[in-house]
Amino acid sequence: MNFRKVNLKVISIITIIILGLIAGYIYIQVGPYDKNSKKDMIVEIPNGSTLTDVSNILKENKIIKNKVLFKVVSKFKPNEHGVKAGKYLLRQSYSNSKILDILFSGKTYNDGIKVTIPEGSTYKEVIKYLTSKGIGKKENYEKLINNPKEFYSKFKYLDEKDILSLEGFLYPDTYYFDKKVTEEEVLSAMLKRFEKMYTDKFKKEQKERGLTLQQVVNLASIIEKEAVLDEDRPMIASVFYNRLNVDMPLQSDATIQYIFDERKDRVMYKDLKIKSPYNSYINKGLPPTPISNPGVKSIEAVLNPANSDYLYFVATIDGKNNYSKTYEEHLKHVENYKKDRDKLNQEKSEK
Repeated sequence: MNFRKVNLKVISIITIIILGLIAGYIYIQVGPYDKNSKKDMIVEIPNGSTLTDVSNILKENKIIKNKVLFKVVSKFKPNEHGVKAGKYLLRQSYSNSKILDILFSGKTYNDGIKVTIPEGSTYKEVIKYLTSKGIGKKENYEKLINNPKEFYSKFKYLDEKDILSLEGFLYPDTYYFDKKVTEEEVLSAMLKRFEKMYTDKFKKEQKERGLTLQQVVNLASIIEKEAVLDEDRPMIASVFYNRLNVDMPLQSDATIQYIFDERKDRVMYKDLKIKSPYNSYINKGLPPTPISNPGVKSIEAVLNPANSDYLYFVATIDGKNNYSKTYEEHLKHVENYKKDRDKLNQEKSEK
C-alpha cells in the first residue's frame, strides 16, 4: 500500500471539506441576518459616516452578521459616491449585497410631511405653501428670509454684501419635514440643497464671468419666469446680457409681476409705469433681489448663455420664442403673436 498517496488523498479531502466549511460560513455570514424576517427597520446613517461606521450601525441594529465580511462585499460593488447619509428602510431578510445596493442608491426612507417647491416659486409662494401644510408661521419665515445674517454661520456663501434676502436661494425640490420642524430648519434644508447644487464648476464659471453669486441667481430667477421651454433659456440669457451690455433696461414683465401680491393674468401698459425698484422698464440693471427661486437649468443658462446679437424676444402660442435684433422686427413678431392668440381664443370660444 502506498501510504504517501493515501495521505495526500486524505489531506485533499480534508482541505476540500475545510474550504467548503469556510465557503459555507462566508455564504451564511454575508446572507440575511434572518431570512424569514418580514419586519421593516428604519436605520439612520449620519452625514460623514465611513464604511466602518456604517457596518457598526448595521451590526448594532442586527441587520448584518459580520462587519468585516460586509466591508469585503462592498469592495466587489464599487461606487464612486459611497454610502449616502439618511434614513433607510431595511429588513433582516436582506443580504449584504442588497443592503449595499440600497445604501449606494441613496433611496432614503422619508416619513415626514412631503413638500414640493416648484421651480420659479417666489419666497411668498413658498411661505404660503409651507404654512398650508402646517409647517411654521408666516411671520417667522418672513423675518428669517429677510435677514440672511441669521444663516451666515451655516452657509458662508450668503455672506456677501449684495445678498439682501434668501429669495433665489430656497432651492426648488422635494423635501420631507417632521411636524415639529422649526422655520429655521426648513429654510436651512433648502439653503443646503442650493449649496450642494451650486458646484465648483458653477463657481469657476461665475468667476470667469466676473459676476457675484447674487447676480447669477438674480438673472437666473428672471429667466426662470420668462422661459417655457428649456431650450430657450440660454437664448433668453443672451438677450438679457446684450441689453445689459448696451445699457438698455431688461424690460421683463416677470419683474413687474413680482411687484404684485398676486400674479396678474396679463401685464398692462399702465403697469409699466409703476414706480418700483422691480420695474425693469424704468430701471436699468438687475432688480434689488432675485424675483423667484430658480432651478439648475436657469442657472446653467446664465453661466453658459447662447451667443447672439438679439435684443428682443416675444413668445409664440406654442410656448417657444421669436427673437429679433431690431425693434421694428420685434413689433412684427408681437403683432403676429397677437393675431395667433386672438385666433386661438376665437376657436376655443366656438367649440
